[in-house]
Order: sequence, then structure tokens, then C-alpha cells
Amino acid sequence: MVQPTTEEPGSYTLKVCWMSHRMHHPTDLFRLPKKQRKGGGKHLSLPLDEVHLAFKEYLGDKVGLAPIYGTRPTRILELGCGSGAWAIQAATDFPDAQILAVDLAPLVAITLPKNMDFQVVDVTQTLPFEEKAFDIVHARLLLMHVPNGKDVLERAAKLVKPGGWLMVEDFDIRSLIENSGPVVSRVIDTWNGILRARGADGEIGRKMKIIIHDTGMYSQPETCMIPIPICKKDKAPPKNLMRLGAVFNMTVKKLVDDWAERFSAEGISQESAEEYKKEIETDFEDVTVNMHFVWAQRL
Repeated sequence: MVQPTTEEPGSYTLKVCWMSHRMHHPTDLFRLPKKQRKGGGKHLSLPLDEVHLAFKEYLGDKVGLAPIYGTRPTRILELGCGSGAWAIQAATDFPDAQILAVDLAPLVAITLPKNMDFQVVDVTQTLPFEEKAFDIVHARLLLMHVPNGKDVLERAAKLVKPGGWLMVEDFDIRSLIENSGPVVSRVIDTWNGILRARGADGEIGRKMKIIIHDTGMYSQPETCMIPIPICKKDKAPPKNLMRLGAVFNMTVKKLVDDWAERFSAEGISQESAEEYKKEIETDFEDVTVNMHFVWAQRL
């Protein structure tokens, strides 16, 4: 059953996440506290549907890169569903399948497709599903935000039926640290350290293929790495990456301001946040962060 909230539709609470999901550890290490601003405290909110639409455009209106179109899945699970946009698209693309979207934070009050359900689930704990229960299990921009993302992925891998598909997509922010200017590199490296201190892995994107392979449960995982641009330069990226780049550029600048409020004692000051925004807009070309898409079929 969907548990509605009173948040404004189209804008969803972001816990300490880099990008889109609201999953957090029970200790609340990953949750954003309410902002103390004039007019009342608010959570940092970001347009998660815009994130989904940018990915949808890049993927040619598909939900992912795995060869699942033309198959007849009956049960699909999305872990860390955020706004629910991916699951809603899956429900539309696969009308004969039952879609289950899970997240620790309730969905906003939206009307779900008849073949979609939502359930509150903490993915950092034992998942309340039988093994080999789903034809497709999907997670996007989740694993880097939770403690012990490797364990979460290994548990998710057990939920896929033989012949079914596991689809995971996440960042490797090491790529941004290594190919950006000195301020951007310093700020993101500091953020990466904050993630590590809380048990998360901001570089898990490039490791997912090996993790899935090492379960021994899947055929050879396939992978696609996309360098997503996060700056606006004369050297324009391919057209189908421009929307992704614009969304990421806007999102990261919002997040850096929030980090400066929360983590000044850990090395991200308001001054460095302002320097970050200036550098990302004016000084360097070809600043990208690598997004890894990995998919594999269960043996």
C-alpha cells in the first residue's frame, strides 16, 4: 500500500545522497536534517522526475540497457525507487507484469498504475522477499548511498529468477575527482571521504560488474560506462547526453551548498562551495563523472 506524504509533487526529499534516492541507514547517518531557514525548516528537495526523464531520453525511452524488451516478465522489483518514476515507466512498458517499488521513505501522494505497488523497505537489512522471486530486479543511483553497498547488491542478486535479469546503475565519483579542476576535485574527494566514513562507497559503480560476477549466479555481466558531462562548455557533448549533463550540473551545485552547511567541520566550507560553482562553470572543459550500467542474466 502506498503511504502518501504531504510533499509537493515533483519535488522529493533527498537524504545525504549524491543524486536521486532517498534510502538511508536506520542510524540516520544518511538523512538530511531539516534546514533551519526563515519560514520554517525544509528538507533539501530535488526534481527526481527530471533525473528519470533525462535517463529515459538517453536510453531511447527504455528503462535500461538489458535486452528485456520482447520478454514477458511477471514480477519486477525496483530497490530505492525515489520518486517512483522508473517503476511507473516499467509498469507502462510491461503491462502484464506486477511492479513492486521499495524505498525507506514513503512515496508522495500520486496515483500509481494498477499493476504497481509500493512498500517501505530498508535495503540495508535482510530483504523481505523470497529468493528467485522476480524476473527483473533494478536499482539506479542507490548502491553508492547506502552502507555496505556490496552486501546490498549481493542480496539483490539472490532475488532474481533463473533466466531473469539484474540491472544496476551507479556512479564512480573517482572519475570526477581525477578529471576536474583543483577545487572540484578537492570538494568531491572530501565528500567521498565523508561517504567512506559512513560505510558507503562512492566508487562502487566500476566495481558492480565484478561483484555480480563473483556471486557465481550469473552469466557474464554486460557493462556500459557513460561519461556524463557536468559543465557547460563550447565543446558540447552528444545531444542525447546534454539533458543528463544539465540535470547533473544543477543537482551537484545544489548539493554542494547543502554540504557546506552540514560538513564544514569535515572540510567543505561555504567558501569552497562558491569556488566549486565558479570553477565548474568557467574554468575547465570536459568535466565528467562516469556512470556505470551493468546487467546480467541469472543462470
